[in-house]
Amino acid sequence: MGIPFINSFINKISAASTTKFWDDNWIGGNKLRILFPRLFRLEAVKTASIRDRVVATAAPTLWKWDWDRTPTGRTLTEFDDMCSLLSGYNFDTVSDSVRWALTNDGSFSVKALCSLIDDHLHPGNSNNMATMRNSLVPKKLEIFVWRAVQRRIPTRVNLDKRGIDLHSVRCPLCDDDLESVEHALIFCKHAFDLWERVFIWWGFDGMNNLSINEILRGHCPNSTSNLDKKIWQAVEWACSYLIWKNINNKIFRDSSWNIQVAFNEIQSQSFEWISHRLKGRKLNWLSWLNDPSVYLKIV
Repeated sequence: MGIPFINSFINKISAASTTKFWDDNWIGGNKLRILFPRLFRLEAVKTASIRDRVVATAAPTLWKWDWDRTPTGRTLTEFDDMCSLLSGYNFDTVSDSVRWALTNDGSFSVKALCSLIDDHLHPGNSNNMATMRNSLVPKKLEIFVWRAVQRRIPTRVNLDKRGIDLHSVRCPLCDDDLESVEHALIFCKHAFDLWERVFIWWGFDGMNNLSINEILRGHCPNSTSNLDKKIWQAVEWACSYLIWKNINNKIFRDSSWNIQVAFNEIQSQSFEWISHRLKGRKLNWLSWLNDPSVYLKIV
């Protein structure tokens, strides 16, 4: 994902460190024996630690060397280059420590790493990707919805545009039209009937010809708070994701489309995802089945 995780930890070394001067990666982005191979060959004690080489840390740092012979020629040039590199290093006065370069305060946390990954999965663009986050659903739904809004899910039309040879680009469920993203997730008669059930389940007057962007961005009739929008948006995302899942089950597992089974799965799966992530609130399963619109009145 372009996150330089392996190289993102920076060792802060003290002058009394037992870190190997030549064999540990503590300065310059690589081991000094790799950066300055001629000097390393002249080193008398190749396992020397930093504390074996530092005399004093007061600027400029004083070093002591132990060569088999005095550096000359190109080896002397390497020595000058190494001294220039070492002169810019500030030793920690207390003890060795590790700093994570990808945060401002230098401390590592799983949460910070997850945020970096999210930023790479949802890069900012003209579609205002901040609106594509919803803490009430798993990350896989956020990724799927982002791809759907970008028209990047592998429908047959998209696969055909990429030069993949298919026996047909028509919808595998209804065979009435080409399988574009819009058709697969909304306008296929099977998907549309399922959406109608979901809207009626929540007490809304049908879909009213909403576009895919309006649905996936959480269009919520009569919403009164941001939490209203998040709950309803989570249900919409679950519906779109499970429609896509059922399409793939039809293609790869030859499963039949059953609208009642699909609808029941949307009810149960959305309840599970939201109830586990709705902090400080509890959803009632019977209320969720019979009149989930009561949760749009939460403030």
